[in-house]
Amino acid sequence: MNKDDLLKLLEELDFPKDQFYILSSGCLVFYNLRDMANDLDLCITENLFEQIKNKYDLNAEKKNKYGFYKLSDDVEVVVDSDEDFIDQFDLKDGYQVQKLSIIRDFKVKRGLPKDLVDVKKIDDYLNDKSLDM
Repeated sequence: MNKDDLLKLLEELDFPKDQFYILSSGCLVFYNLRDMANDLDLCITENLFEQIKNKYDLNAEKKNKYGFYKLSDDVEVVVDSDEDFIDQFDLKDGYQVQKLSIIRDFKVKRGLPKDLVDVKKIDDYLNDKSLDM
């Protein structure tokens, strides 16, 4: 999915923008560090989870080993407490997206070849941003 596809999907979900932030490859698309994302992963508040759990029939059996619930073939969500939700994201194009520093730390720990490519792009982006200041 390209950025336009992600934006359309977010519009269709119609979740309150302050109740979720975008994770993973979707973030990298919003930062223009990738052209495409395989799917849309969101971190949602407990409050939003309570609002959508019946609509999407979310229960423990729908949770994968990483704690994500599958809403559709293209969308997965993970729930975060209100306390942990704070200070995890930046604003890009009107949407909350996970901070690059957090994505970078995760990718360094995981260490897959594709992650190392992303880490290089993130480092370059962050270095360019620091030069702008």
